[in-house]
Amino acid sequence: MRDVKDLIGAIMCVLDGAEISEDDVVNLEFEADGELLAVLNEAYIKLLEFVYDRERRMSDSHLDQDARATLQRVLNEIVRLSDAEHG
Repeated sequence: MRDVKDLIGAIMCVLDGAEISEDDVVNLEFEADGELLAVLNEAYIKLLEFVYDRERRMSDSHLDQDARATLQRVLNEIVRLSDAEHG
């Protein structure tokens, strides 16, 4: 679960307004099964897109807000699936 918490932590940093580096994302590792694995993979991809789109997001506040909103949605899904798996 520690590895999933690292991914969640990275998303939460972004949601708090921070920027993260490609290295921060690439160094994330996680294991899961089923739906949780699918949403963790989606979160990983969305974080990479967030990093790669930095220049565009810096010049377009709507794009930045949309990217962060997408990460919020993915985080909500991770929490929901994690609770279901452990509840």
